Amino acid sequence: MDHNEYKEALDAYKQERLPVVLTAAEAMDILGVGKNTMYRLLKSGKLPAVRVGRAWRISLNDIYNFLVSFR
Repeated sequence: MDHNEYKEALDAYKQERLPVVLTAAEAMDILGVGKNTMYRLLKSGKLPAVRVGRAWRISLNDIYNFLVSFR
């Protein structure tokens, strides 16, 4: 297997198995909230997320579950 085939197989694996992870700015756009509200949700734990260094990463599934919880 050459390098390109390996890279394509790895990309396919990632798309099938790994969750979609968004930045705080991307999540803000999806939720339609401002910066202060987003960081308040993240710091309070109401919107589950992980910090990677100084940046927040939010799973698309967690955003969906957050939105569904308001029904």
